[in-house]
Amino acid sequence: MSSKKKLIIFSAFYEPYMSGAEQMVKQVLERIGPKYETTLVTGLYDSKLPRHDDRGGFEIIRVGIGHKQIDKILYVFLAPFVARGLKPDIVHAIMESYAGGALAILKYIYPKAKRILTLQSGDLDDDEKQKVFYINFFWKAIHTLPNIVTAISTALAARAERLGVKQENLFITPNGLYFDDVPQNVQKIPGQVICVGRLSWEKAHNNTLDAWVEVLKVFPEAKLVFVGEGPEREKIEKQISDLKLGDSVTLTGNVTHDEVLQKMSESEVFVCPSLAEGLGNVFIEAQACGVTPIGTRVGGIPDIIRHEENGLLIEPKNSSQIADSIIRLLKNDALRNKLRSKGLETSRKFEWQGILEKIEGIYEK
Repeated sequence: MSSKKKLIIFSAFYEPYMSGAEQMVKQVLERIGPKYETTLVTGLYDSKLPRHDDRGGFEIIRVGIGHKQIDKILYVFLAPFVARGLKPDIVHAIMESYAGGALAILKYIYPKAKRILTLQSGDLDDDEKQKVFYINFFWKAIHTLPNIVTAISTALAARAERLGVKQENLFITPNGLYFDDVPQNVQKIPGQVICVGRLSWEKAHNNTLDAWVEVLKVFPEAKLVFVGEGPEREKIEKQISDLKLGDSVTLTGNVTHDEVLQKMSESEVFVCPSLAEGLGNVFIEAQACGVTPIGTRVGGIPDIIRHEENGLLIEPKNSSQIADSIIRLLKNDALRNKLRSKGLETSRKFEWQGILEKIEGIYEK
């Protein structure tokens, strides 16, 4: 019989469905997981995926019927019963929506397990999201039933405190990156501006496109690259067509993470005028790749960008500020390089190794 403690990770999504939260899941599983008897409980979403998967240092159990929309809801109720059967010592839920709901239920069906929740999502604070019955009903319980809550930004930690989490049970554990993954000595493409993010409402790509019309009046040869995929693609394509921006705007769709970092490194400016952001890993990656970022004063972005020091901060829903900031950076090499240099220093604070040591320390406590 194994002498290792049993660790279960709750994450509603995992490979091949990856975003910022799932990157943390991956790091915890691969770097900390082998030190415990570790199981990831995630959703199925596709009947072609195996329900059980042995990855060597950890196991994966997928629950659901193979339907993306239905499995998200089923996950909240199925995951805690799977966990109860495994009799874990620690259960760590990453993301406060579906995984957080499952962790809240686990409190009542297997209270012996120590429960940790990591807050990851900024867009769940949106008024429209809070109208959703499931979120509204579970919201306070999700935050207050765990033994420990960690948050990827000060903004999410502040939300947890507002909902009743005590300071002594609250820690900041941001998402991070490995600098070995960052391309070196990449030639910049003059006038290239990049935005990496899901094609969805909270990224406000429509504001960026409105701003791009003004940028082209000053820099007619400039290029704008959108990296990512999502439900707003048709709207974005129509806006590009209506504004006659087809020659200067590229939609790459989803690409590998290595390709993302390569395209970032080739660019001079990064812009993503988010309306909601838990932290904003892409801003850290931009800084690490030597690209000067423009971000909004929302969520966790000010944890990364300090205005006029290592990037530029603007107000959300403000196309004129987006345009002015892009034009300013493309015009002023000295400013861009100064912010770029400070950004590289900032990004070093988000190296995964130190973050994972803090998470492991919480497990050990």
